[in-house]
Amino acid sequence: MAVSYEHRLLFRHEGPLDMEVLPHIVRSLDKLLVEEGIRTPLRRKIISSLIELAQNIIHYAVHSENQPPLLSLSRSDEGIVLTAKNLVYYSQEIFLQSYLQNLTQMSRAELENLHHNTLTSGSYSDSGGANLGLLQVLFKADKFDYELTPAEGEHSWFTVKAIFFLKSHE
Repeated sequence: MAVSYEHRLLFRHEGPLDMEVLPHIVRSLDKLLVEEGIRTPLRRKIISSLIELAQNIIHYAVHSENQPPLLSLSRSDEGIVLTAKNLVYYSQEIFLQSYLQNLTQMSRAELENLHHNTLTSGSYSDSGGANLGLLQVLFKADKFDYELTPAEGEHSWFTVKAIFFLKSHE
């Protein structure tokens, strides 16, 4: 199989992730996307989606030195692929599976209504957010996929792939 120039890894961060590291990642990615010729509106969608996914990792992921979280950005024939992968507890897996199945089955209008109702109801999580990060990534991406796979012990890998089509943003 031949891999084209367009199908390549642009960025990869595998290791500890916190609110001190995140701004450095964002600046690096923004610069990289500028160098790749990605226009500002699409660049903003990608960067804001990365921030949402990174914040989910920071707030909710199981922290393990042996199995650190991963953020990556690659270019494929479809467009720009943003991937986030982290460990979660099995109890989180059950919630995530149900929550994401529900979200991915909703129409655009239903998603917008849920987003609006969550923001106006004033229901915020213990971490201070409205639990809208994955919903916002789903809104911004042209294609959204997730996977939950078993890991060691009581853990599972939670992987999100958000694809941003280049052709629809030219």
